[in-house]
Amino acid sequence: MEPGTGGKAPRGIDRRHLFPGRQRRINLRLDPDEHHDITTAAIRAGLTPSGYCADASLAAARGTTHPAHPVAGVDITWAELASLQRDLFAARTAATDLAAMLGKATDAINTVDQAPPWLGDAVHHAEAALGRIDSVVDRIDQRLR
Repeated sequence: MEPGTGGKAPRGIDRRHLFPGRQRRINLRLDPDEHHDITTAAIRAGLTPSGYCADASLAAARGTTHPAHPVAGVDITWAELASLQRDLFAARTAATDLAAMLGKATDAINTVDQAPPWLGDAVHHAEAALGRIDSVVDRIDQRLR
């Protein structure tokens, strides 16, 4: 519960509104566990439970996915997975920068013929880490397609 909401759970955002408004209704009957699951998923998606049900139903009927809906078989939404992918891309960029800096440091030290033995190992370690990051990014990219 948010302070100042009078003890009520914060309301999610509505689905995109249409004008004139939608005229057809479908009413759901849920047991307490089903209602809890849908409400929890709606909160995670930032939607009202009704909006979440409408979006999920339409996505299933149309064979499409929605960024706010959970990925099948895992407890993560497409939007969260996309955010993870962005974070991994940022980590990959940082690792690439590290590898480039280590390579330059190796080159600079080699010009004076005094490269410490650990520096080459550090470059190989950074390249191996970059390969692992690329593998994870590729797997996530395939899931998002």
